[in-house]
Amino acid sequence: MSRLYDPEPPITVEVDDQGRPATVTWQRREPVREVVNRWRVDDDWWRVPISRTYYTVRTATALLEIYRDDRAGDWYLQRVID
Repeated sequence: MSRLYDPEPPITVEVDDQGRPATVTWQRREPVREVVNRWRVDDDWWRVPISRTYYTVRTATALLEIYRDDRAGDWYLQRVID
């Protein structure tokens, strides 16, 4: 089961030298143990363009689906996966 957030809460992400999430701060600051998956979404160019890079990351306490709004540079939490 997972919890999908709508609207997505903003989070703070520190990246490593290759641009991958290294720490995630949402309720507390946690190091990323593993980047499980990564994908991009570029859509709705005919209305309001969306350009996002999604990551599924594992921390010590959770499996999270997060994304970076590539247009604004902001990070958000989309889902907590059980």
